[in-house]
Amino acid sequence: MKKDDEGFSNPLVCPPYHRPPYPVEDAKLVIVRFRADPKAIAKLVPKPFEPVADGIVSAFIGDIWQINGPGEYHEGGISVGVRYKGVTGSYMPFLLTSTDDALLVGREVFGMPKLLCDESRIRIDGNARRATLVRRGDEIVNLSVNLENRVSDGKKLLPVHRFFLKKISSPDPNWPSLRQVVYQKLTGHKVTRAYTGRGWAKVSGNTTIDLTSIAPTEILGAAYVEGSWDVPSAKVLLEEKF
Repeated sequence: MKKDDEGFSNPLVCPPYHRPPYPVEDAKLVIVRFRADPKAIAKLVPKPFEPVADGIVSAFIGDIWQINGPGEYHEGGISVGVRYKGVTGSYMPFLLTSTDDALLVGREVFGMPKLLCDESRIRIDGNARRATLVRRGDEIVNLSVNLENRVSDGKKLLPVHRFFLKKISSPDPNWPSLRQVVYQKLTGHKVTRAYTGRGWAKVSGNTTIDLTSIAPTEILGAAYVEGSWDVPSAKVLLEEKF
């Protein structure tokens, strides 16, 4: 096989994803913002990022359809505010997704900290939207929002600036591994509907993931959003050997 005939990713003859961008054509998200222990949050933020130290966590769970990449999947996680060289954005220390396609493209291309979760969907209960993240039978995150207020500019509820810490492990102990700071700016946000209302959040854990240290002390806001956005190529801002 010639190099030019190789796929963008392995398996080279049938890659599960291609080069970015990976447009999100349809997403339904439950988002709950809460306050937690700032010291516990700081322990989740790796150098060279600096935690914003406001104690605010944004938890989300969604059903997403993304072309040119993983297709349809269930996903969720938590994000916290960080700064890197004067730029403020979000950093996700935990992210769970329901398909291997979504896991592979997120981890291998951008360095997202993805693990697999059990298949699920956002549930409709009257005016409430409820969603859970479950890994191997254990509930990790449980979110809900009661739809009470229509939001005219729902784009403000969606992330724009994102940072990742990508680690590329070396199979050879005599050859260095790589550590990259990755920055990505999401674009093309379009929101078809957005609502805010009373929210509720519970974080738990299992032997793989333990979120109990950042248990909510105060719910700051909750929303349900349906929309789309573009996931473009990212920028590698720093690369280190370790």
